[in-house]
Amino acid sequence: MHFKSWDDIDPPPNEAEQKLKAAAEAGEICILGPHDQIPEEPDDWSALTDAQETRHIRAEVLRLLLLNREGCDVTEEGVMLYGAYVSGPLALFNGTIPGNMLLHGCRFQHEIFASRSKWAGNLRLRTCALPALSADGATLQGQLDCEGATFDSPDGVALNLQNAQVKDHLFLRKATVNGTADLIGAKIGGQLDCEGATFNTPQGTALDLQGAEITGGLILRALAKIDGILDLNCAKTSTLVDDPQCWPAAGKLILNGFTYDRVHGPADTKTRLDWLAKGDRWEGEFYPQPYKQLAKTLHDIGHEAAAQEVRYVLATKLAAERKADIRKQIKDAGRDAPKIGLAIGRRLRLGAEHLADFLLRSTVGYGRKPFRSLHWLIGLIASCWIVTLGAWHRGDFAPNSAPILRSAEWRALTNHPNAAEHWAQTSPTGRDWESFSSLAYAADIVIPIVDFGQTEAWAPSTERGSWGYHLWWLRWLFTTLGWIVSALGAAALTGIIRRE
Repeated sequence: MHFKSWDDIDPPPNEAEQKLKAAAEAGEICILGPHDQIPEEPDDWSALTDAQETRHIRAEVLRLLLLNREGCDVTEEGVMLYGAYVSGPLALFNGTIPGNMLLHGCRFQHEIFASRSKWAGNLRLRTCALPALSADGATLQGQLDCEGATFDSPDGVALNLQNAQVKDHLFLRKATVNGTADLIGAKIGGQLDCEGATFNTPQGTALDLQGAEITGGLILRALAKIDGILDLNCAKTSTLVDDPQCWPAAGKLILNGFTYDRVHGPADTKTRLDWLAKGDRWEGEFYPQPYKQLAKTLHDIGHEAAAQEVRYVLATKLAAERKADIRKQIKDAGRDAPKIGLAIGRRLRLGAEHLADFLLRSTVGYGRKPFRSLHWLIGLIASCWIVTLGAWHRGDFAPNSAPILRSAEWRALTNHPNAAEHWAQTSPTGRDWESFSSLAYAADIVIPIVDFGQTEAWAPSTERGSWGYHLWWLRWLFTTLGWIVSALGAAALTGIIRRE
């Protein structure tokens, strides 16, 4: 049963409680022990030692002062207490606390129950130890400061701030949370600072920020340890401050739906992609949103090259997911004899997917690296140039003109080992004809939108030798590949190709 007034306290207030009341009514700090260290756990809370008894505050007495009940005249500063042992459960659910609760270096026997409570000021549990804080649905007009605190409920929820509203900052710096820290749907007007904190729930969720809104930024830097699942599903913050060591291993990080406007931490693309790879999959399903979010943020802060690299990696992963899905369909169909035809169709589809993926990835980087197409064009021109040069020096070229081929001066060179080169150098008609360039001829074949005049003037002969014969057929292949690469490059440059 709760005490309704100071006179109702039974047994009567002890010396420490009298001291606390006097300090609270004077707007001063009640110092019962060190403020910067957690008191040792008593061997028996029902039989405290004399030294511990001088620092003993009953939770019901503390509640009476926090609520400023009859017989108490607590100032607007609220209750300020250092170094106390607090016995019994502190029940503040549905309560309205008009001032602050500023505790340093205190140890609680039981958890604090503050569900749906309303705080006009700050709640501070700095360097305190308690089994748990249950403040789901609570509203705080000030800060919630748990720096250096220890919450110890390894088999349950050690810190419950589900759907709580903290108008200012939430500090968990150097805190130790053995058990789940549940901040699902929490709204924090300032920062959520977890620098140097330890979250320890190996078999469950260590830190659950699902759907949380953190206006001032999320700080996950210099984490001493995070053993368990970190759930950032649909969480939202303005700024993410982190380092590579703060994130849990793959399979224990959920990033789907996590949004942020800026990032402060490792800026190199590889580190960021490693981070995304840890949290882009959950229960076997791949989620592309983390890559799109990072690319958007990098683009907005001016790192466009890094953003393009992230988009490219996303495209490769989506292509891999499509192929894996087709393979699964093939495997499933293979178990059922009547579906053999369906399996064959899916194998053809898989082959087409591989070919399309290879072309898009290697030529234009899925539209994110359009200048790769230039490398392909240069490679095609070089390959065609080698064959062209060989055919020319072997004498396997001829003028691409029927009248010239029927003329007496050309027919006189029928048995010449390199009729085209001799005719071009010695014949009056040949000297006025388009000069041959093996490199320009190769470019004329490969690049469809540029006309160097070489293919109109010269053609490989299928009758003069193997080089000319092979070039005659290969030029169709080079032209086809040139069209494909040029079209893909143009589409990528104009933004038509954006496979995400």
